[in-house]
Amino acid sequence: MNVNLMSRIRISGFICFAITLGLASQSYGSLPRVIGDWEDSNDGWTIHSEAADGTTAKAVKENATLGKGSYKVFVPSGWQKAITRDLTDDAKLLADLGKATQLKVDVTLKAKEWVVGSGWVKTIECIVIQSDMGGWQQIDPADGETAWNGSEDKTVTVTFDIPPQTPPDLTHANIIIVTNYDGVGTAGNFYFDNVRLLGAAEPNQPKEVVKPVEPNKPKEPSKPAEAKKPAEPNKPKEPNKPAK
Repeated sequence: MNVNLMSRIRISGFICFAITLGLASQSYGSLPRVIGDWEDSNDGWTIHSEAADGTTAKAVKENATLGKGSYKVFVPSGWQKAITRDLTDDAKLLADLGKATQLKVDVTLKAKEWVVGSGWVKTIECIVIQSDMGGWQQIDPADGETAWNGSEDKTVTVTFDIPPQTPPDLTHANIIIVTNYDGVGTAGNFYFDNVRLLGAAEPNQPKEVVKPVEPNKPKEPSKPAEAKKPAEPNKPKEPNKPAK
């Protein structure tokens, strides 16, 4: 029986990913895998059922980092389960999530949309991975500056190292993006793009051995020109015979 272990998340002002996982038998998919680029649709992402009233989310053609589309999300108050994507019905995505070693997401914040003042905003603080085995894996960013003071536009790629899932095959998975900020004068939008799963780095392919250049062969010495035979001396002409 799959047990949903999503429970209270202790958060102090941030955006995080909460991922609920289950176990099954699936073949591996292919990585890297983009699970959110919002070019022509919502890519399966929706507003979370527990998001605050007034939360909006839509695919737009602005502030993209991959292609032309991004996901414009507005949340009217602090900590919220804002948007979510359920991967349960996609066996390949489940397989990719099960073997992924990293998750990366691009976030853009526009200074003209926010009045941060003495408050604070963070792009992303953590991801949380849960499985039906009861594990709670709260993962801090491995790379990417998340703090933002609102003084200028910010676009950042945040990287999370995903610990190995044992076993890696999954039956269900749900990704939730949780947003949070506090003390701001005016809240703006979060623009998400290029959410992707990555695997271990591919080993370096051996370089093709460069064949050594053969040394230039010494040129054969030129043959000496044959000596010309000395011209024979002109023979004296025979005297003309007298006419008869």
